[in-house]
Amino acid sequence: MKNIIQYCLLAIAVSIQAQDFKPYKVESGKITYENLKYSTVSGYSYKNGVETSYSKQVPYVAEQVIYYWDEFGDIAFEETYKISSFGGKLLPEKVKISERLWIDEHRYYFNAEKNKVSDDPFHLRIKCREHFQYYQIKDSWIETLYMGAEKTATKDILGKEADYYRIDNYQDIYAWKGLVLKTEDFSTRGSNGPRFNIERAKNAIEIDTISKVSDTLFNPIWLKREKLYTSLGEQRIVELFDGRQEVLEQVDSIDGIELQKNDIVLFVTSKLTVGKMQVLEIDKNKQLIIKYDLYSYGKIIDGGDSFKIKNNTTVNIDNPHYKKTATKDLDFKWSVTNKATLFSTNSGFFLLKPSRTKALTIKKYRRKK
Repeated sequence: MKNIIQYCLLAIAVSIQAQDFKPYKVESGKITYENLKYSTVSGYSYKNGVETSYSKQVPYVAEQVIYYWDEFGDIAFEETYKISSFGGKLLPEKVKISERLWIDEHRYYFNAEKNKVSDDPFHLRIKCREHFQYYQIKDSWIETLYMGAEKTATKDILGKEADYYRIDNYQDIYAWKGLVLKTEDFSTRGSNGPRFNIERAKNAIEIDTISKVSDTLFNPIWLKREKLYTSLGEQRIVELFDGRQEVLEQVDSIDGIELQKNDIVLFVTSKLTVGKMQVLEIDKNKQLIIKYDLYSYGKIIDGGDSFKIKNNTTVNIDNPHYKKTATKDLDFKWSVTNKATLFSTNSGFFLLKPSRTKALTIKKYRRKK
């Protein structure tokens, strides 16, 4: 009984800590940043007949970052766009590089170019929870994450009084109510050596704490797609094969099926291995780029996250890297003529229809009355 009470008290304490962790002092908003990079410009100057060489760092706007947060920073979302090429030459239009989502102890990253999702630990949140009492005393996630760093000055940024922190020899941070408005990264000679040039900087150019932030930002479609893909383990795939044919479209060997970016295909190979694959891209060379997983007894036995299949190629997905394959072991053919088409060489390939919907969910089965 005593152990149960202690466990309940611990659970309540953890719950309170989760609720009390609020990185920012502003409930919600949006900040637009410019990411600056620096190029070295060298030349010669003449004064009083004396020639002198010079070298200086010239900043240029390389990227634009749009950052949204809600619930006092418990959730946040960020979009990054490339604005210019190296040296500062402006692109005809900005190009999306990535999106990030911070929620709970997850830090999801979406690479827009490669159409890939990764999930790294949210170190800020983890450390502040681990040192929760220290965080409460300091009332600053910056001083908790970078223990030993203290604000030593203030600076006006966009009409806000931002606190200045010298994190170490490599980095400075300016923050207002916990929101970072400016960072500067320096080149140095060793951790204790002198600072040289600024290598990168991130400057807030606009802040909006009045307009409502849309909830849909914190549930991006790429994360819903990733959750659908990862939910498809061996048992789930077999269940769909056995009893949910309405959510599947079979791929045949005659007409095949026209593939689209982000399609999810479930399959049983010629060797009766269960697997899944998702279309990451169909590139300019007509290559099919997929990620895939093969299962055996509930565990992943093989897979790839950027596997490339050349046009007019027949694949043995059980052993895709082995070139000498018997005809009976081949599973599908990829061909692009008028259409980008996947042909099954056996009867075990199926398009998962919900992967082409906005909901990206497999609806629960309901028996017909």
